[in-house]
Amino acid sequence: MECHVTAQAGQFALDIALSTVAEPGWLGIIGHSGAGKSTFLQTLAGLNAGFNVTGRWHDKDLSQLENVVLVSAQTPLFPALNVAGNLELVARHNQQLASVNTIVALCECTALMSRQTNELSGGELQRVKLARALLANPALLLLDESFSAMDRALRFGILQKLKAYLSPHVKVIMVSHDINDIIVSCDHLSIIESGRCVACGPLSEMLNPAAHDTHVSLPLISVLHGEVKARNKGVSQISIGKTSVNVVDESAIPVGHSVRLLLPASEVTIATENSTVLHTNCLQGIVQSVVSYSATQSAVTMVCEGQELVALLDSYDNRINALQEGQWVWGYFSGQQTLA
Repeated sequence: MECHVTAQAGQFALDIALSTVAEPGWLGIIGHSGAGKSTFLQTLAGLNAGFNVTGRWHDKDLSQLENVVLVSAQTPLFPALNVAGNLELVARHNQQLASVNTIVALCECTALMSRQTNELSGGELQRVKLARALLANPALLLLDESFSAMDRALRFGILQKLKAYLSPHVKVIMVSHDINDIIVSCDHLSIIESGRCVACGPLSEMLNPAAHDTHVSLPLISVLHGEVKARNKGVSQISIGKTSVNVVDESAIPVGHSVRLLLPASEVTIATENSTVLHTNCLQGIVQSVVSYSATQSAVTMVCEGQELVALLDSYDNRINALQEGQWVWGYFSGQQTLA
């Protein structure tokens, strides 16, 4: 992916250049308030005068891309129509009437269809706006804080269904102040500061603080790739390489599908020998590095089944001084983790 966007919004100058070796399907963008995130999306949508967009994303020329759809707090609905009327109008215009019921269910809008738009809560408005955007048949979907008013379970559920619904041909750029939304859905992450891109790369790399030097604080989270092997009574068995772990799972990710297991480093415990006392999930690995993370903690990175798993240890923990690169260790974690 290559993308260069310039624009002038009052006194604010935007000059964002994004470049990734891989071709992401979903790109997340974070940054402090006023960094230019919303201006960037508005410019891609063609809503800023005097803008310039160049670059390619897969087979799409971003300078000539049609059907770019932006979903934001400023996205208007038609006040004279109820929810059903708003959705039907857009669906009819874009020859998407056959998809209405599917998209209404995906966005959890079934119970809202007879409501007037001025009767909707913030979260309900966001769901209706998302449904209408999907019925516009976008080639590039721009999401600007589009889930902020929904509770965690609802927005994670919709995000998972949205990822499964959208074809590989639909590209998504998501801006969110909640890094968890991006972690659940995006495969690449870009950090914006003062109208510039200061870091961009695969999500798993960007969540490593050593990968970039920015003013944006990111949680230390490992992203492990696996496959759903089985599901029973709300617990899914996930294969990570040759090792299986069990995770409490309320998602609708089908058995046999690829999945990402999101593991906060603060929830990973390390042991220097395998213990049958710890009745939790366990991954065996080799210590790759031990580095200072903060004034009171160190980050231990181990390679487990060919993937990096990070744990945070308190500085007073005597195990830190004993750990050496190349040493075999065991990483333990509970089943209360997030799947995406």
